[in-house]
Amino acid sequence: MDTIIFKKTEEQIKKLIEKINKIDSIGDEECIKKLEEFKNELTDLGKKIKLDIAFVGQYSAGKSTIISAITGNIDIKIGQDITTDKTKEYPWGNILLVDTPGIYAGRPEHDKISLEYMNKADLLVYVITTQGFSSETAKNFRKLAFEESRIDKMMLVINKSSQGDKEIAMNSWISDALMVTEPKTSNDLYLTVIDAKDYIDSIELEEEERNELIKYSGFDNFIENLNKFIKEKGFLGRLITPLNLIETSLNKFINLLTAGNEDTKNLLELLNRKHFRLIKSEKNVTDAVNGFIDKLSSNIKNESNKIANLIEKDGDIEILNSEYKNSIEEIKRLSDDTNRNIESYIETEFSQLQSELDILMKSEVAQTLISKQNIKASFNTDIDLSGIDTKRINSGIDILNNISKFAEGFATNKESVKLGLEGLKKVSGSDAHKFIYKVGKFFGHKFKPYEAVKYSDKIAKVGSILGKVAIVLPFLVAGYEEYSEIKYSKKIKEERQIVRQSFDDVVNEINSIYHEQFEKLVLESYRSELTNIEKISKSIRDKKKLKDENVLYLEELLSNCKSILEQINSIS
Repeated sequence: MDTIIFKKTEEQIKKLIEKINKIDSIGDEECIKKLEEFKNELTDLGKKIKLDIAFVGQYSAGKSTIISAITGNIDIKIGQDITTDKTKEYPWGNILLVDTPGIYAGRPEHDKISLEYMNKADLLVYVITTQGFSSETAKNFRKLAFEESRIDKMMLVINKSSQGDKEIAMNSWISDALMVTEPKTSNDLYLTVIDAKDYIDSIELEEEERNELIKYSGFDNFIENLNKFIKEKGFLGRLITPLNLIETSLNKFINLLTAGNEDTKNLLELLNRKHFRLIKSEKNVTDAVNGFIDKLSSNIKNESNKIANLIEKDGDIEILNSEYKNSIEEIKRLSDDTNRNIESYIETEFSQLQSELDILMKSEVAQTLISKQNIKASFNTDIDLSGIDTKRINSGIDILNNISKFAEGFATNKESVKLGLEGLKKVSGSDAHKFIYKVGKFFGHKFKPYEAVKYSDKIAKVGSILGKVAIVLPFLVAGYEEYSEIKYSKKIKEERQIVRQSFDDVVNEINSIYHEQFEKLVLESYRSELTNIEKISKSIRDKKKLKDENVLYLEELLSNCKSILEQINSIS
């Protein structure tokens, strides 16, 4: 079973920090002092990396069993009777899995304990069984989720799938649960059907039987959805912060240990500071763009709910279809607004970044270099590394003579970017404006996410479903007296969920298009420039000192750090 990505990554970071803490002698006195400061920073950050996940829900739904399956802790008491009468915390690395008493089982003291912990937890995994919600638990779930605003940090799990015919009953279990959770869809709730006991039982079996039972248990799918839940709620960011510190600091130590002379040391320091500013700017842009995309998704879901709510026993089919067309136009408008917001933010952020790089070039370290031999250095010169013989450029005067080429600018955004080998022109006047305009419009004009799905089966599917509703509803209205109120209400809710799920498909496709385009922007700007900095830094370090045992060890740690960051970024 793949483990929870937060735990897996936290363990990798912990091992990396342990290796860093084993370094006790490195370089001169200045290096040793900086190393101790770095270790102290890591220790402080390590204390802040923590994730609380509370398992809540019905009595005997299998919350304890799920925690046991996740952690492999066979000492956790599980069974059909009430096994938890108070919150029990299971530290698992820096994840705290919390088992809470069953709620709304006629024990007010249990309810109080569970509800108090819900307010403290980062995330909630709400567990029910394949028996579904009772009328009482359904009422109380909606109170918890919607009236008390916990729904956005809640994942829903249907446990004990082996108690029925899974192949036949799966859709029914999900459909019945969604009757209670509307307007939230299965995507919104990361809804998963599992049997945690099956997973635990599989551990004792032979490999072939074990794999078959694990698959049947649905537990791998649960972990996949839980990882997605953790990432999309932003908690992986807690892990990226120490990794960014480690990457920047290790680069700094490698620079200090491999500088051929004071000038090389200063130039490497400048490049490292630039590296830090790029990382910071990339995070700013990523957080902002993700925020705009999330807002667009939320607005489209509001349109979905508006259409779904028109499906009712006295509904008018013509109004329904008319409002659907209006919603499609609204999605187009919302998409265009999102483009403009992203363009504006990127333009502002890139301008700010350039201002910071200008300030960097006015720093004491930069001015010390620039003043020597009247070298005119800038981080914003036109460069072309393809013609540079980096083997001949090692240190001292060679570096100074070539500083205008090595101090590269931000990569221009062309259709075919040559890994950032073309730098930004001198930042002033029209040249700077043209550059910012190019990149700022990356999401504009030709980029129309709505157009990309307009004629796809996702939009067509919504229209098709509404067409079917137009047939179903008059029949239901005509024969209404033949239906019980409960059955009729259930049918209406089912139709609404189908419409919402179809809009969800549109949301997912538009999100995918945005993220794909944004990743392209990141690769062609930040990542290519970070690659340039790394390439330049390597080329001007003292080749003999690069073979030093301490340096090789630091480079190994740096490579490890980058691998972990790539692993986090690759999670879909």
